[in-house]
Amino acid sequence: MPKKVALLIGVSQYEAGLPALPAAPNDVEAMRRVLQDLNIGGFDEVETLIDPDPVTMQIAIGKLLRGCQREDLALLFFSGHGITNDDGRLYLTTRITDEAAFKETSVPASFVHDVMNDSRCKRQVVILDCCYSGAFAAGWQPKSGGAVDIKRELGGEGRAILTSSTALQKSFEHEGSGIYTRFLVEGLETGAADTDGTGTISILELHDYAKEKVQAAKPAMKPEIYSHKEGFNITLTRSPVNDPELEYRREAEKWVKKRQGEISRIGRTALNKLATRLKVSPEVTKRIEAEVLAPYEEHKANLKEYEEVLIEALEQESPLSEVTREELKYFQQVLGLTDEDVAGIEESILSEQEAEEVKTHPKTSKSSAFSDEDTPKSQIPNPKSDDLSSEKNVDYTRLRNLLADGKWKEADQETLAVMLKATGREKEGWLNIESIETFPCTDLRTIDRLWVKYSDGRFGFSVQKRIWESVGGKPGKYDEEIYKKFCDRVGWRLKGEWLTYSHISFSLFVAHSGHLPFVLLGFGVGRKILFSRVETCKV
Repeated sequence: MPKKVALLIGVSQYEAGLPALPAAPNDVEAMRRVLQDLNIGGFDEVETLIDPDPVTMQIAIGKLLRGCQREDLALLFFSGHGITNDDGRLYLTTRITDEAAFKETSVPASFVHDVMNDSRCKRQVVILDCCYSGAFAAGWQPKSGGAVDIKRELGGEGRAILTSSTALQKSFEHEGSGIYTRFLVEGLETGAADTDGTGTISILELHDYAKEKVQAAKPAMKPEIYSHKEGFNITLTRSPVNDPELEYRREAEKWVKKRQGEISRIGRTALNKLATRLKVSPEVTKRIEAEVLAPYEEHKANLKEYEEVLIEALEQESPLSEVTREELKYFQQVLGLTDEDVAGIEESILSEQEAEEVKTHPKTSKSSAFSDEDTPKSQIPNPKSDDLSSEKNVDYTRLRNLLADGKWKEADQETLAVMLKATGREKEGWLNIESIETFPCTDLRTIDRLWVKYSDGRFGFSVQKRIWESVGGKPGKYDEEIYKKFCDRVGWRLKGEWLTYSHISFSLFVAHSGHLPFVLLGFGVGRKILFSRVETCKV
C-alpha cells in the first residue's frame, strides 16, 4: 500500500542577524493540521522541523526522499528566508545562516535537486514559501524514469514544485502567516480548491486556488508552479462531496470574483435563495462570505495605507527625495501593490492637488509634486507646442500622447518602437552598437524633449546623461563600477540586485530621476554609446 509522507520545515529565528519570521512555525503547524487530518490529507507520516541547522535540515530532507518507495507520495514544505547568489541559485536558510556567508550556512536548492533525483519515489511535491522561491527551478534536471502503473488514489506520477514567488520576488508575511501558505491551507481545509468537484484536490487545483487568492490580496505577488511528467495531476488531499457549506462557498466565490470584491444586489438575492435551499444558517453564510471577501478587503486596505503614507511624505517634502522614493518602492513591494495600483493612487492625489491649486492660484496652477531640482526649468520645453521633427519621417504623435497621459510603461515601449523605426531595425527588434552610434540627432532630440517635458524634468536621455556624468562617467568610456553606480542612482539596481524589465517602476512618484526611458539597449556599453551620441547631438 503506497504511503503519503511529509517533512515540514519552518525557520523563524536567525542567530546571525537575519530578520525573524514569526510566521514560519505557524505555517508549519497549519500545514501539519490539514495533512494529518484523516478527512483531508490523510498523510501516514508528517514530521515537523523548526529552526534547524544545515546538517539537521539536510539529513531530514534526505531521510524523507531516500526513505520513500516507488509508489509513495513525498511532500517537502519550507517556510523561511530564501537567498539567491549572483547566478540566481536559491539557498534555503537555516537557524545559523549568515547573510555574509550564506553558502556555508544554508542548504542549497541543488542539494534538494540531487536528493530528489536519487529518490525512488515517483510522486514528489515541494512547496516553498520564501523569498525568491521561483529560483528553485534553476538547475532542476529531473530523471526521466520509465513508465509505471498510476495508483488511482494518488493521481498522476511526477514532480511538482509550488513557489510563493518568482525567482526575483520577495514573499511577505500577513498577520502571522505566509500569505501563500495561508491560502493553500484554506483551499485544503475548506475543500474550495476542489474546483472540478471530484472530491479530491490535485496539485494544480491547489496552486491555482492559492495563486488567485494571493493576487486578489497582493496583485504584485506571482506564485509559480513547475511540473515534470504528470506532477500537475498528483492528488494531494480529499475534499467534501455534496457539502452545503462548500457549495455555498463556491457560489459566493463566483459572485465576488465577478465584481472584484463586491457582491451585487443580484448576487445577494441569488445567494440568499441558495442559503435557504441548502439550509445554511445566516451565521455560517456571514463567516463564509467574510473569508471569501478577505483578500479583496486586504487589497483595499493596502491601497489606502499606501495612499496615506504617500500623502504624508508629500506633505513633508515636495519634490520627494531619492531616499523617500526608494522607501516608497520598498513599501509598495511589502504591500504587494502593482505599478498600476500605485499609478491610480498618484493620479487621484495629483488631481486633488491640481484642483486645490486652481482654487488658490487659478492663473498659475501647476502641481509641484513632480518637479526636480536637478533639471533647470529653462531646459523644459514650452508646454504650448511640441516639436515632433524627424529626419526619418517617424511619427512621434503616439509617443507624445502616451507621455502626456502619463502612461509611462507604454511610452517606454513606444520609445523603443520609434527608435527601431528611425534606424531601420524593426525586423531585428533591438538596437545594435552601430545603430546607436549613428542615431539621427533630430530624432534623438525630439524623443528626449518629449520625455523631459511631460515628466517635468524627471525622465529623459539628457537627464540620464547628467546622472552618468555625476557619478564619474566619461563620454565614450565604459567602466563597470561607474555603470553600477549609475544604475543605483536611477533605480535599475535595488540593494545591489539588478532589476529585470518586469520590475522596472513606471510610477512617477516612486521612480528615481533618470529611471526612464529604460529602452533595452543591451548592457552598459550600449547605454554609454547612447550618452556619447547625446553629447554629439547636443541634446
